[in-house]
Amino acid sequence: TALLDLVVRALSTQLEAALGPGWLTSLLVDGVLGGAGTVLAFLPQIVILTVALELIDASGYLARGTFLVDRLLRFAGLGGRSFVPLLSAHACAVPAISASRIIRDPGQRLRTILVLPLMTCSARIPTFGLLIATFFAARSVWFRGGLFVALYFSGLGLGLIASLVLGRTVKRTSQPRPLVLEMPPYRVPQLSVVARVGWRAATRFVRDVGSVILVASVVLWALLTVPGPTAGTPPPDATPRVVAMHNSLAASVGRLLEPVTAPAGFDWRLNVGLIGSVGARELMVGTMGVIFGIEDAGDDSAPLAERLREAKRADGATAYSAATALALMAFFVIACQCMSTLAAVRRAPRSWRWPIFLFAYTYGAAWILSVVVFQVARAAGL
Repeated sequence: TALLDLVVRALSTQLEAALGPGWLTSLLVDGVLGGAGTVLAFLPQIVILTVALELIDASGYLARGTFLVDRLLRFAGLGGRSFVPLLSAHACAVPAISASRIIRDPGQRLRTILVLPLMTCSARIPTFGLLIATFFAARSVWFRGGLFVALYFSGLGLGLIASLVLGRTVKRTSQPRPLVLEMPPYRVPQLSVVARVGWRAATRFVRDVGSVILVASVVLWALLTVPGPTAGTPPPDATPRVVAMHNSLAASVGRLLEPVTAPAGFDWRLNVGLIGSVGARELMVGTMGVIFGIEDAGDDSAPLAERLREAKRADGATAYSAATALALMAFFVIACQCMSTLAAVRRAPRSWRWPIFLFAYTYGAAWILSVVVFQVARAAGL
């Protein structure tokens, strides 16, 4: 992934040198190459996880793990075959959705796909780390560690609850039947077969998902770059990129959404961060850094943490508190802020109906939970 990132950066530098500053350069670098970088960043994960699953399956271990968790997952309306996708989703939901093809029951497979984005993937960790370090630095290490662990495993718990609820709203599974699998002998996988499976997974991802990601990246670039109808007030000595962000369509949308998100403690700046993170969850930190005039906040989040603690509202009051941080983390636990995941969901059932449903139900549930968390935390004096 680091090597691919270097290649994308080198191409971006060459384009900027050849074309100079301007709208076309920004579109090609931030929109097109940014989207291509997202595709390439996911590609190694897709191949590695696909190859790992094929090795486990071919060696005979996968069938045994499926049997071990089948009875537990059946309580949530899933089954033993859902175990591998749920486990893979803690690294990335995109290959986990591809892994759900091993589930034979169409209804159970669809239900599994719709709860996979709730698993706590690695892309959520930078935002969790930033908020915990910013607003809970005075707490003990046990409190901060316990909070992080609770956030990590809450995704799994909420996913099982969502599966029970979705069982009454989406396509029903067929009549429950006992899991019957032939227990294969332990054997050494054939590397040629494993290599072919990995190659097919890579080409299918680039063809089916990559095109959707590129289009979505260009749309996000337009939202974060094109001037909106309302002008903002960027900080003093702001760079052109920061000024563009404060005056962008995304900033206008963020201000428009403030009445809706205010009960959760979110202002327009957090709203813009959430809009930017639709491209990828880890972009939340970088987008907030640009808003507050800090470049490369993803590499060093300490200056951004200080700006967040010192941020003020228009009336001079403190903008964010520990209650805001808890509400934002609760939102991040549930909301499907990943266009790659939505593109993968669209590919699995070959329909836009289910990614739209997934986006709507996760964002609706995330808003409700964040409002409840913020109001309770504020009432508790946080």
